[in-house]
Amino acid sequence: MKLRLLLASLLPPLLLLPSAAQAQLRTNQWEGWFSPVVTESKSYTFEGGSTARQDTGFGAGFGFGKNLNPNFSLGGEFTWGSANYRATVQPGAGNNLQAQTIGGTVEAYTVRFMGSYYLLQGNFSPFVTGGLGWTYIDTNIPSGLPQNVCWYYPWYGTVCGSYVPTASTTRFSYNAGLGVRYDFTREFFMRGWVNAQYVDFGGSYGGTRWTQGRIDFGVKF
Repeated sequence: MKLRLLLASLLPPLLLLPSAAQAQLRTNQWEGWFSPVVTESKSYTFEGGSTARQDTGFGAGFGFGKNLNPNFSLGGEFTWGSANYRATVQPGAGNNLQAQTIGGTVEAYTVRFMGSYYLLQGNFSPFVTGGLGWTYIDTNIPSGLPQNVCWYYPWYGTVCGSYVPTASTTRFSYNAGLGVRYDFTREFFMRGWVNAQYVDFGGSYGGTRWTQGRIDFGVKF
């Protein structure tokens, strides 16, 4: 009888131990991650009939964040990606020129602040994430004549060279994602998720969305 009473008194605390240990997997821990990123191919149609086709893009990113509790984290990240494209540019109204086909590589750089919410407190958890930031887009299409620029190196002194300006812009962007996370240990985790990134070009251009797939390889410290 005494043994049964002892086991009955110890059972509730023992049942709580796994959940308490799991709750400490992320609480108050900083973490960093590196991410290969794949961006879907996409077609565009512009005013005047011009069209463009972007191939599947590839890139990478890295970021840092802090888990405020087992369910919620805040952080920031930088991502980069590039993709080949081909575009058919129609001449303006009243212009007798023929449509031109051009091709090249478009690059996008994004800096964002983000938050993630984990639905479970254990090693495995689905999560949702979202962020706000800025995206710099460079079409690599020359937009002017070559220019001479100079800069200073501490070891070499002043260095000068030529630079060709290209059509580029920096725009407000935001994202939303859905995925799953697994914490292998207290130090290592992985996340796989699908991200939708929106870029607002403003005016009559409106905005566009890129769908991305990515895997985060992370460490906690």
